[in-house]
Amino acid sequence: MVVTETKFRNVYLIQPPRDEGYGSNSRSGCYIPLGLVSIGNNVSANFSDLNVNLLDGELLSMDEINDVLNKNCGPDSVVGKDTKTPNYKSALKIARLVKNLGSRVVIGGVYASAIPELIMRHSSDVIDHVAVGYGEVPFLDILSGRRDGLIVNGTPSFNNLPLLDRGSLVNVEDYILNFQKQHPTWSYRGTNIFTHVGCKYRCLFCERTKPERGVYFRDPNKIWNEVRLLTERHGIDYLVDFSDTITQNPEFLVNLADTKPNDLNPIFHVFSTADGIDNDSINLLKRLNVQHVFVGVESGDEELARSIYKGRNFSPSTSLEAVVKLSTSGIRVTPSFVLGLPGETKESLDRTYEHARRIKEETGFEEIFCSAMIPFPGSIAFKKLRNEMKGDDSFDTDIFDSEELKKLWIERFCEIDYPTIIEYVDKILGLGTYTITIKREA
Repeated sequence: MVVTETKFRNVYLIQPPRDEGYGSNSRSGCYIPLGLVSIGNNVSANFSDLNVNLLDGELLSMDEINDVLNKNCGPDSVVGKDTKTPNYKSALKIARLVKNLGSRVVIGGVYASAIPELIMRHSSDVIDHVAVGYGEVPFLDILSGRRDGLIVNGTPSFNNLPLLDRGSLVNVEDYILNFQKQHPTWSYRGTNIFTHVGCKYRCLFCERTKPERGVYFRDPNKIWNEVRLLTERHGIDYLVDFSDTITQNPEFLVNLADTKPNDLNPIFHVFSTADGIDNDSINLLKRLNVQHVFVGVESGDEELARSIYKGRNFSPSTSLEAVVKLSTSGIRVTPSFVLGLPGETKESLDRTYEHARRIKEETGFEEIFCSAMIPFPGSIAFKKLRNEMKGDDSFDTDIFDSEELKKLWIERFCEIDYPTIIEYVDKILGLGTYTITIKREA
Protein backbone atom coordinates (compact mmCIF):
# COMPACT_ATOMS: atom_id res chain seq x y z
CA MET A 1 0.00 0.00 0.00
CA VAL A 2 1.32 3.43 -0.97
CA VAL A 3 -0.55 6.50 0.22
CA THR A 4 0.56 9.84 -1.15
CA GLU A 5 -1.92 12.41 0.15
CA THR A 6 -2.02 13.89 3.64
CA LYS A 7 -2.62 17.35 5.07
CA PHE A 8 0.31 16.88 7.46
CA ARG A 9 3.93 17.77 6.86
CA ASN A 10 5.76 16.67 10.00
CA VAL A 11 5.77 13.49 12.07
CA TYR A 12 7.50 13.30 15.44
CA LEU A 13 7.86 9.85 17.00
CA ILE A 14 8.88 10.02 20.65
CA GLN A 15 10.02 7.67 23.36
CA PRO A 16 9.29 9.86 26.41
CA PRO A 17 11.91 10.09 29.16
CA ARG A 18 11.24 8.06 32.29
CA ASP A 19 9.06 9.89 34.78
CA GLU A 20 10.78 12.04 37.35
CA GLY A 21 12.70 10.05 39.96
CA TYR A 22 13.30 6.86 37.98
CA GLY A 23 17.02 6.23 37.70
CA SER A 24 19.07 4.78 34.87
CA ASN A 25 20.41 1.23 34.70
CA SER A 26 22.82 -0.78 32.56
CA ARG A 27 20.41 -0.68 29.59
CA SER A 28 19.82 3.06 29.58
CA GLY A 29 20.51 4.65 26.21
CA CYS A 30 21.77 1.37 24.72
CA TYR A 31 18.83 0.14 22.70
CA ILE A 32 16.98 1.78 19.81
CA PRO A 33 13.15 2.10 20.08
CA LEU A 34 12.53 -0.29 17.21
CA GLY A 35 8.74 0.03 17.24
CA LEU A 36 9.05 3.74 16.53
CA VAL A 37 11.68 3.13 13.86
CA SER A 38 9.36 0.62 12.18
CA ILE A 39 6.47 3.10 12.22
CA GLY A 40 8.74 5.85 10.89
CA ASN A 41 10.15 3.70 8.09
CA ASN A 42 6.64 2.68 7.07
CA VAL A 43 5.41 6.29 7.07
CA SER A 44 8.35 7.36 4.88
CA ALA A 45 7.69 4.49 2.47
CA ASN A 46 4.07 5.57 2.04
CA PHE A 47 4.31 9.39 2.25
CA SER A 48 7.33 10.61 0.37
CA ASP A 49 6.89 14.30 1.27
CA LEU A 50 6.57 13.90 5.03
CA ASN A 51 9.37 15.00 7.36
CA VAL A 52 9.74 12.12 9.86
CA ASN A 53 11.74 12.56 13.09
CA LEU A 54 12.46 10.37 16.12
CA LEU A 55 13.19 11.82 19.58
CA ASP A 56 14.41 9.34 22.21
CA GLY A 57 14.05 10.23 25.88
CA GLU A 58 16.76 7.70 26.65
CA LEU A 59 19.20 10.12 24.99
CA LEU A 60 17.42 13.49 25.31
CA SER A 61 16.07 15.32 28.35
CA MET A 62 12.49 16.52 28.57
CA ASP A 63 13.70 20.10 28.08
CA GLU A 64 15.58 19.13 24.91
CA ILE A 65 12.55 17.32 23.50
CA ASN A 66 10.24 20.22 24.36
CA ASP A 67 12.62 22.67 22.71
CA VAL A 68 12.51 20.73 19.42
CA LEU A 69 8.72 20.45 19.54
CA ASN A 70 8.19 24.11 20.41
CA LYS A 71 10.25 25.19 17.41
CA ASN A 72 8.77 22.79 14.87
CA CYS A 73 5.28 21.58 15.78
CA GLY A 74 1.98 23.08 14.70
CA PRO A 75 -1.28 22.10 13.01
CA ASP A 76 0.68 20.39 10.23
CA SER A 77 2.31 17.95 12.70
CA VAL A 78 1.43 14.53 14.10
CA VAL A 79 3.18 13.52 17.31
CA GLY A 80 3.21 9.85 18.33
CA LYS A 81 4.51 8.50 21.65
CA ASP A 82 5.48 5.01 22.83
CA THR A 83 4.29 4.52 26.41
CA LYS A 84 5.34 2.29 29.29
CA THR A 85 4.21 2.50 32.92
CA PRO A 86 7.34 4.44 34.05
CA ASN A 87 7.04 7.10 31.30
CA TYR A 88 3.31 7.77 30.95
CA LYS A 89 3.35 10.97 33.00
CA SER A 90 6.11 12.30 30.75
CA ALA A 91 4.05 11.29 27.71
CA LEU A 92 1.11 13.33 29.00
CA LYS A 93 3.33 16.39 29.54
CA ILE A 94 4.49 16.16 25.92
CA ALA A 95 0.89 15.65 24.77
CA ARG A 96 -0.25 18.83 26.50
CA LEU A 97 2.57 20.83 24.94
CA VAL A 98 1.98 19.74 21.34
CA LYS A 99 -1.80 19.82 21.67
CA ASN A 100 -1.49 23.50 22.64
CA LEU A 101 0.61 23.98 19.50
CA GLY A 102 -2.28 22.58 17.43
CA SER A 103 -0.69 19.21 16.61
CA ARG A 104 -2.43 15.85 16.31
CA VAL A 105 -1.50 13.57 19.24
CA VAL A 106 -1.20 9.77 19.02
CA ILE A 107 -0.29 7.46 21.88
CA GLY A 108 0.59 3.76 21.73
CA GLY A 109 2.84 1.13 23.30
CA VAL A 110 2.25 -1.49 25.98
CA TYR A 111 0.80 0.94 28.54
CA ALA A 112 -1.65 2.59 26.15
CA SER A 113 -2.61 -0.81 24.74
CA ALA A 114 -3.43 -2.09 28.24
CA ILE A 115 -5.87 0.66 29.29
CA PRO A 116 -7.04 2.46 26.10
CA GLU A 117 -10.58 3.13 27.33
CA LEU A 118 -9.31 4.76 30.53
CA ILE A 119 -6.93 6.95 28.52
CA MET A 120 -9.65 8.06 26.13
CA ARG A 121 -12.01 8.79 29.01
CA HIS A 122 -9.58 10.77 31.14
CA SER A 123 -7.11 12.34 28.68
CA SER A 124 -9.00 12.83 25.43
CA ASP A 125 -8.50 16.58 25.86
CA VAL A 126 -4.81 16.14 24.97
CA ILE A 127 -4.83 12.79 23.12
CA ASP A 128 -6.57 12.37 19.77
CA HIS A 129 -5.80 8.71 19.09
CA VAL A 130 -4.89 5.63 21.10
CA ALA A 131 -3.30 2.92 18.94
CA VAL A 132 -3.76 -0.48 20.55
CA GLY A 133 -1.33 -3.17 19.47
CA TYR A 134 0.92 -2.59 16.46
CA GLY A 135 1.18 1.00 15.27
CA GLU A 136 2.41 0.81 11.67
CA VAL A 137 -1.01 0.51 9.98
CA PRO A 138 -2.91 2.81 12.39
CA PHE A 139 -0.39 5.59 11.82
CA LEU A 140 -1.00 5.48 8.07
CA ASP A 141 -4.74 5.62 8.70
CA ILE A 142 -4.33 8.68 10.94
CA LEU A 143 -2.15 10.50 8.41
CA SER A 144 -4.61 9.84 5.61
CA GLY A 145 -7.58 10.96 7.74
CA ARG A 146 -9.34 7.60 7.65
CA ARG A 147 -9.50 6.93 11.40
CA ASP A 148 -10.36 8.79 14.60
CA GLY A 149 -10.08 8.02 18.30
CA LEU A 150 -9.31 4.47 19.38
CA ILE A 151 -7.66 2.23 16.77
CA VAL A 152 -7.07 -1.47 17.42
CA ASN A 153 -4.54 -3.43 15.37
CA GLY A 154 -3.80 -6.75 17.05
CA THR A 155 -1.84 -8.35 14.23
CA PRO A 156 1.65 -7.27 13.16
CA SER A 157 2.45 -6.69 9.49
CA PHE A 158 5.98 -8.07 9.50
CA ASN A 159 6.00 -9.35 5.95
CA ASN A 160 4.57 -6.13 4.48
CA LEU A 161 6.88 -3.66 6.19
CA PRO A 162 10.11 -2.13 4.87
CA LEU A 163 13.43 -3.51 6.09
CA LEU A 164 14.24 -1.67 9.32
CA ASP A 165 16.63 1.17 8.55
CA ARG A 166 17.65 2.49 11.97
CA GLY A 167 20.11 4.99 10.52
CA SER A 168 17.36 6.90 8.72
CA LEU A 169 15.91 8.08 12.05
CA VAL A 170 18.60 7.82 14.73
CA ASN A 171 22.35 8.01 15.05
CA VAL A 172 23.09 4.31 15.59
CA GLU A 173 26.60 5.12 16.80
CA ASP A 174 25.19 6.97 19.85
CA TYR A 175 23.53 3.77 21.05
CA ILE A 176 26.59 1.64 20.31
CA LEU A 177 28.81 3.97 22.32
CA ASN A 178 26.35 3.87 25.24
CA PHE A 179 26.28 0.07 25.03
CA GLN A 180 30.06 -0.03 25.26
CA LYS A 181 30.16 2.47 28.16
CA GLN A 182 27.50 0.56 30.08
CA HIS A 183 29.18 -2.84 29.50
CA PRO A 184 32.94 -2.19 29.49
CA THR A 185 33.88 -5.87 29.84
CA TRP A 186 31.81 -7.00 26.85
CA SER A 187 33.87 -5.24 24.13
CA TYR A 188 31.16 -5.43 21.46
CA ARG A 189 29.29 -3.16 19.09
CA GLY A 190 25.83 -4.10 20.29
CA THR A 191 22.26 -3.25 19.37
CA ASN A 192 18.77 -4.75 19.63
CA ILE A 193 16.54 -6.74 17.29
CA PHE A 194 13.20 -8.60 17.34
CA THR A 195 12.69 -12.10 15.93
CA HIS A 196 9.05 -12.43 17.08
CA VAL A 197 6.38 -10.88 19.31
CA GLY A 198 4.04 -12.45 21.83
CA CYS A 199 4.35 -15.29 24.31
CA LYS A 200 2.49 -18.53 24.96
CA TYR A 201 2.93 -18.07 28.71
CA ARG A 202 0.65 -15.86 30.81
CA CYS A 203 2.97 -14.75 33.58
CA LEU A 204 1.35 -13.04 36.56
CA PHE A 205 3.29 -9.79 36.20
CA CYS A 206 3.66 -9.38 32.42
CA GLU A 207 1.56 -6.78 30.59
CA ARG A 208 2.90 -7.53 27.12
CA THR A 209 0.70 -10.54 26.40
CA LYS A 210 -3.00 -11.17 26.66
CA PRO A 211 -4.99 -14.37 25.96
CA GLU A 212 -6.58 -12.91 22.82
CA ARG A 213 -3.21 -12.13 21.26
CA GLY A 214 -1.11 -14.70 19.49
CA VAL A 215 2.59 -15.28 19.00
CA TYR A 216 3.90 -13.96 15.69
CA PHE A 217 7.23 -14.96 14.20
CA ARG A 218 9.08 -13.00 11.56
CA ASP A 219 10.21 -14.57 8.31
CA PRO A 220 13.72 -15.88 9.12
CA ASN A 221 15.05 -14.66 5.77
CA LYS A 222 13.90 -11.12 6.58
CA ILE A 223 15.59 -11.39 9.98
CA TRP A 224 18.88 -12.36 8.35
CA ASN A 225 18.55 -9.52 5.81
CA GLU A 226 18.25 -7.12 8.74
CA VAL A 227 21.24 -8.72 10.47
CA ARG A 228 23.29 -8.32 7.30
CA LEU A 229 22.39 -4.63 7.11
CA LEU A 230 23.43 -4.15 10.73
CA THR A 231 26.73 -5.95 10.39
CA GLU A 232 27.76 -4.43 7.06
CA ARG A 233 26.52 -0.86 7.56
CA HIS A 234 27.04 -0.40 11.29
CA GLY A 235 29.64 -2.99 12.23
CA ILE A 236 27.30 -4.68 14.71
CA ASP A 237 28.68 -7.88 16.24
CA TYR A 238 26.34 -8.34 19.22
CA LEU A 239 22.54 -8.55 18.90
CA VAL A 240 20.15 -8.47 21.85
CA ASP A 241 16.86 -10.08 20.81
CA PHE A 242 14.13 -8.32 22.81
CA SER A 243 11.49 -10.89 21.86
CA ASP A 244 9.67 -12.73 24.63
CA THR A 245 11.19 -16.22 24.62
CA ILE A 246 12.97 -17.61 21.59
CA THR A 247 12.64 -21.25 22.69
CA GLN A 248 8.82 -21.27 22.86
CA ASN A 249 8.50 -22.58 19.28
CA PRO A 250 11.15 -25.23 18.45
CA GLU A 251 10.10 -25.27 14.78
CA PHE A 252 10.84 -21.55 14.42
CA LEU A 253 14.19 -21.97 16.18
CA VAL A 254 15.17 -24.78 13.80
CA ASN A 255 14.11 -22.71 10.79
CA LEU A 256 16.07 -19.69 12.02
CA ALA A 257 19.19 -21.81 12.46
CA ASP A 258 18.76 -23.58 9.10
CA THR A 259 18.43 -20.30 7.17
CA LYS A 260 21.42 -18.60 8.80
CA PRO A 261 23.84 -17.46 6.06
CA ASN A 262 27.31 -18.95 6.28
CA ASP A 263 28.98 -15.53 6.19
CA LEU A 264 27.01 -14.03 9.09
CA ASN A 265 27.98 -14.89 12.66
CA PRO A 266 27.26 -12.06 15.15
CA ILE A 267 26.79 -12.99 18.78
CA PHE A 268 23.16 -13.24 19.95
CA HIS A 269 21.78 -12.43 23.40
CA VAL A 270 18.27 -13.92 23.70
CA PHE A 271 15.46 -14.43 26.20
CA SER A 272 14.18 -17.85 27.28
CA THR A 273 12.06 -19.46 29.95
CA ALA A 274 13.81 -22.09 32.05
CA ASP A 275 11.69 -24.93 30.69
CA GLY A 276 12.77 -24.05 27.15
CA ILE A 277 16.38 -24.93 27.90
CA ASP A 278 17.40 -28.50 27.10
CA ASN A 279 20.13 -30.20 25.07
CA ASP A 280 18.26 -29.76 21.78
CA SER A 281 17.56 -26.05 22.27
CA ILE A 282 21.12 -25.43 23.45
CA ASN A 283 22.48 -27.04 20.27
CA LEU A 284 20.25 -24.75 18.19
CA LEU A 285 21.28 -21.70 20.22
CA LYS A 286 24.93 -22.53 19.65
CA ARG A 287 24.30 -22.84 15.90
CA LEU A 288 22.92 -19.31 16.04
CA ASN A 289 26.01 -18.18 18.00
CA VAL A 290 23.93 -17.37 21.07
CA GLN A 291 26.43 -16.62 23.81
CA HIS A 292 24.10 -15.02 26.36
CA VAL A 293 20.60 -15.94 27.60
CA PHE A 294 18.28 -13.87 29.83
CA VAL A 295 16.40 -16.42 31.98
CA GLY A 296 13.35 -15.69 34.13
CA VAL A 297 14.31 -17.30 37.44
CA GLU A 298 11.89 -15.08 39.45
CA SER A 299 11.93 -16.84 42.85
CA GLY A 300 13.85 -19.32 44.96
CA ASP A 301 10.71 -20.44 46.79
CA GLU A 302 8.95 -23.55 45.47
CA GLU A 303 5.44 -22.50 46.50
CA LEU A 304 5.74 -18.93 45.24
CA ALA A 305 7.15 -20.12 41.91
CA ARG A 306 3.88 -21.97 41.29
CA SER A 307 1.94 -18.69 41.60
CA ILE A 308 3.54 -17.09 38.52
CA TYR A 309 1.67 -19.04 35.76
CA LYS A 310 4.99 -19.72 34.03
CA GLY A 311 4.22 -23.29 33.00
CA ARG A 312 3.38 -26.39 35.01
CA ASN A 313 7.00 -27.42 35.55
CA PHE A 314 8.39 -24.04 36.60
CA SER A 315 10.32 -24.19 39.87
CA PRO A 316 13.63 -23.05 41.41
CA SER A 317 15.15 -26.44 40.61
CA THR A 318 14.09 -26.08 36.96
CA SER A 319 15.63 -22.61 36.70
CA LEU A 320 18.85 -23.72 38.40
CA GLU A 321 19.15 -26.71 36.08
CA ALA A 322 18.59 -24.45 33.05
CA VAL A 323 21.21 -21.84 33.96
CA VAL A 324 23.76 -24.52 34.86
CA LYS A 325 23.16 -26.27 31.51
CA LEU A 326 23.72 -22.99 29.70
CA SER A 327 26.83 -22.11 31.68
CA THR A 328 28.32 -25.58 31.22
CA SER A 329 27.76 -25.16 27.47
CA GLY A 330 29.74 -21.91 27.48
CA ILE A 331 26.66 -19.64 27.32
CA ARG A 332 26.46 -16.77 29.81
CA VAL A 333 23.25 -16.00 31.67
CA THR A 334 21.34 -13.00 32.96
CA PRO A 335 19.03 -14.25 35.73
CA SER A 336 15.85 -12.29 36.43
CA PHE A 337 14.10 -12.07 39.80
CA VAL A 338 10.75 -10.61 40.88
CA LEU A 339 10.19 -10.08 44.61
CA GLY A 340 6.77 -9.63 46.15
CA LEU A 341 4.94 -12.59 44.66
CA PRO A 342 1.65 -13.53 46.37
CA GLY A 343 2.40 -14.74 49.88
CA GLU A 344 5.99 -13.43 49.94
CA THR A 345 7.57 -13.65 53.43
CA LYS A 346 10.93 -12.92 54.99
CA GLU A 347 11.72 -16.63 54.74
CA SER A 348 10.83 -16.81 51.02
CA LEU A 349 12.98 -13.72 50.38
CA ASP A 350 15.89 -15.45 52.09
CA ARG A 351 15.36 -18.52 49.90
CA THR A 352 15.34 -16.35 46.77
CA TYR A 353 18.53 -14.57 47.79
CA GLU A 354 20.26 -17.90 48.48
CA HIS A 355 19.01 -19.16 45.11
CA ALA A 356 20.48 -16.10 43.40
CA ARG A 357 23.76 -16.55 45.26
CA ARG A 358 23.88 -20.21 44.21
CA ILE A 359 23.32 -19.21 40.57
CA LYS A 360 26.15 -16.68 40.90
CA GLU A 361 28.47 -19.42 42.19
CA GLU A 362 27.46 -21.81 39.40
CA THR A 363 27.55 -19.35 36.48
CA GLY A 364 29.54 -16.28 37.51
CA PHE A 365 26.95 -14.03 35.82
CA GLU A 366 27.77 -10.36 35.30
CA GLU A 367 24.31 -8.99 34.46
CA ILE A 368 21.22 -9.41 36.65
CA PHE A 369 17.63 -8.12 36.73
CA CYS A 370 15.68 -7.73 39.97
CA SER A 371 12.64 -5.65 40.86
CA ALA A 372 9.84 -5.56 43.35
CA MET A 373 6.66 -6.91 41.82
CA ILE A 374 4.88 -4.30 39.66
CA PRO A 375 1.28 -5.18 38.78
CA PHE A 376 1.58 -3.51 35.38
CA PRO A 377 -1.69 -2.37 33.80
CA GLY A 378 -2.76 -5.17 31.49
CA SER A 379 -1.24 -7.93 33.61
CA ILE A 380 -3.07 -10.63 35.55
CA ALA A 381 -1.66 -9.09 38.74
CA PHE A 382 -3.19 -5.70 37.86
CA LYS A 383 -6.60 -7.31 37.44
CA LYS A 384 -6.23 -9.02 40.81
CA LEU A 385 -5.26 -5.75 42.47
CA ARG A 386 -8.08 -3.86 40.78
CA ASN A 387 -10.57 -6.45 42.04
CA GLU A 388 -9.10 -6.11 45.52
CA MET A 389 -9.52 -2.32 45.25
CA LYS A 390 -13.07 -2.52 43.87
CA GLY A 391 -14.98 0.61 44.76
CA ASP A 392 -11.80 2.66 45.23
CA ASP A 393 -12.02 5.71 42.96
CA SER A 394 -8.22 5.87 42.73
CA PHE A 395 -8.38 3.13 40.08
CA ASP A 396 -10.68 5.21 37.88
CA THR A 397 -7.72 6.94 36.23
CA ASP A 398 -5.28 6.55 33.36
CA ILE A 399 -2.26 7.47 35.51
CA PHE A 400 -0.76 4.56 37.42
CA ASP A 401 2.58 5.04 39.16
CA SER A 402 4.89 2.00 39.29
CA GLU A 403 6.00 2.60 42.87
CA GLU A 404 2.48 3.17 44.15
CA LEU A 405 1.28 0.01 42.39
CA LYS A 406 4.14 -1.93 44.03
CA LYS A 407 3.18 -0.65 47.48
CA LEU A 408 -0.51 -1.42 47.02
CA TRP A 409 0.27 -4.92 45.77
CA ILE A 410 2.71 -5.72 48.58
CA GLU A 411 0.32 -4.39 51.21
CA ARG A 412 -2.51 -6.63 50.02
CA PHE A 413 -0.81 -9.75 48.72
CA CYS A 414 2.43 -10.16 50.69
CA GLU A 415 3.27 -11.03 54.27
CA ILE A 416 6.24 -8.68 54.34
CA ASP A 417 6.53 -4.92 54.03
CA TYR A 418 7.68 -2.79 51.10
CA PRO A 419 10.97 -1.53 52.65
CA THR A 420 12.11 -5.09 53.36
CA ILE A 421 11.39 -6.19 49.79
CA ILE A 422 13.36 -3.20 48.43
CA GLU A 423 16.21 -4.13 50.77
CA TYR A 424 16.30 -7.61 49.20
CA VAL A 425 16.05 -6.17 45.68
CA ASP A 426 19.22 -4.17 46.36
CA LYS A 427 20.87 -7.18 47.99
CA ILE A 428 20.23 -9.39 44.96
CA LEU A 429 21.27 -6.67 42.52
CA GLY A 430 24.51 -6.44 44.49
CA LEU A 431 25.46 -9.86 43.12
CA GLY A 432 25.85 -8.44 39.61
CA THR A 433 28.22 -6.10 37.83
CA TYR A 434 25.56 -4.78 35.45
CA THR A 435 22.15 -4.27 37.03
CA ILE A 436 18.68 -3.83 35.54
CA THR A 437 15.73 -2.75 37.67
CA ILE A 438 12.60 -0.60 37.70
CA LYS A 439 12.37 1.66 40.71
CA ARG A 440 12.20 5.27 41.67
CA GLU A 441 15.21 6.60 43.51
CA ALA A 442 14.68 7.54 47.15
